[in-house]
Amino acid sequence: MKRKEYFEKLIKIIEELKEESKKGTPLLVEGKNDILSLKNLGIDGYFIKVSNTPFFEIADELVKHNIKEVILLTDFDKAGRDYAKEIIKEFQSRGIKVNNEIRKNILRYSHGDLKDIEGLYTYLKNKVIMVDIE
Repeated sequence: MKRKEYFEKLIKIIEELKEESKKGTPLLVEGKNDILSLKNLGIDGYFIKVSNTPFFEIADELVKHNIKEVILLTDFDKAGRDYAKEIIKEFQSRGIKVNNEIRKNILRYSHGDLKDIEGLYTYLKNKVIMVDIE
């Protein structure tokens, strides 16, 4: 697959993320800069910052509000992978579906060049310039 095709796939994933967000599906991110990056991409919705909050407390709130599914958007570094594993384990034990596919696909179609959600907006902005040049 060519870089342009990967870029197009990544844009489709962002569009899917926008749609899910519009439906009210909460987006789990590590911090405020992740939220800013997503908002710059036109994604607005119910963001939940997972750093500095015990995962069981977040799960308690989701269960209390009858939320059945979340989208996981932790970073792609070791800390983000560790967060992802712990969140999936905790949330699934509470009957909350954790969509990790969008996160995996963002990493896949960025060729592993992307280290975090915070950098997603800048990464895509730079790719638009490169695709236009090709």
